[in-house]
Amino acid sequence: MFSTPHHPGRFSRMTGAVALAAVAGLALAGCSGINSSAAGEGDGSGETVTWTLVTGAQADTPNAAVQNWFLDRVEEATDGRISFERTATEALCKAPEVADCVRDGRAQIGVTVPDYTPQYFPSTSMVSIPFLSQNAQAAMQSIYDLHEDYAPAQAIMERNGLHHVATWPVGRFLLGGHEPIESVAQFQGAQVRVSGPIIQQAIGDQGANIVAVTAPETYEAVERGVVSTIGGAIDFPVNYGLMELLPDWTDPGIGQYSTFGMWVNAEAYDALPDDLREQFDQIAEELNTGAGIAAFNEVAAGQCQQMQDAPTVESLNAWDEADTQAWQDALGDSGQEMWIELATEQGLEDAEGVLERYIAGLETYDDAAYDDATVACVASFENR
Repeated sequence: MFSTPHHPGRFSRMTGAVALAAVAGLALAGCSGINSSAAGEGDGSGETVTWTLVTGAQADTPNAAVQNWFLDRVEEATDGRISFERTATEALCKAPEVADCVRDGRAQIGVTVPDYTPQYFPSTSMVSIPFLSQNAQAAMQSIYDLHEDYAPAQAIMERNGLHHVATWPVGRFLLGGHEPIESVAQFQGAQVRVSGPIIQQAIGDQGANIVAVTAPETYEAVERGVVSTIGGAIDFPVNYGLMELLPDWTDPGIGQYSTFGMWVNAEAYDALPDDLREQFDQIAEELNTGAGIAAFNEVAAGQCQQMQDAPTVESLNAWDEADTQAWQDALGDSGQEMWIELATEQGLEDAEGVLERYIAGLETYDDAAYDDATVACVASFENR
């Protein structure tokens, strides 16, 4: 029933120097990343930890800003007792392979799009239900709560061999094309690249052909004509260069639609001394209760200026409310029903209960202070 694409792994070959460094690192630290530099008492206060980061977040994007805020804050708060070897984007593991690299211990902490390996993350993929999540802070905090205190969500991470740190929306859903896209009627026959199992299904049901390419591969796919329409956040036109190829962008009103996630190898997390684990958890809470989205929006606001300054961008607007409502009415509750079925197939127990808790969290945090950078960008573009 579902058209969720699978992205085959393409493991990059390390150079001899990198391979030797990796072997040396494992010999010193072990897969857990623990480096005992001094004998501690009880809480392991003499131990230091160096973890390798693998990431699919492009430098200078809002998602990289969230990642970097967390890494910097952990190193600062622990006085360097937890430090990170920050490898470049996709240097050790391609974006679709990041979760597996963390699971098997090649790295201890990873950041990428959960939709690349959706079978691992049914407890976070509800963000892809169209029109459900408008407030990114509410979505991030609700998902965090689920993995802190709800057994079915925790069980998925335990099954994965991962410890959940954070999951945040990538930004409001925009459509980009060679001409303005004003209603779902224009999906008919279009070659669309979009991430997220339910939004893929919703667009495919309107006659589109979903093309399975990763974010870094999208520019070439558009250039070659393999993709004609892009569904993505504001970093797609800016950081992936797509505003050079597609002149017209619009917000159809779906809201948040996909996520980035950050996870730690479960064995590495469990091996932390008690005091470091407590500090790590406190900073994760800071990240999820406002600091992460603040870091995200600061960079996203700069992306808006780049779109305004780009001579190739002809329009950035929003659908008429009537066209948005027509699509929402056509979907009805089918998005939620599709997600429950898909998440259950992927092994999530009590998927309906997980969704109910997520929605309750959205309502609880709906009044959280939040200014959406994409909404502000659309409004400001009228005065370009």
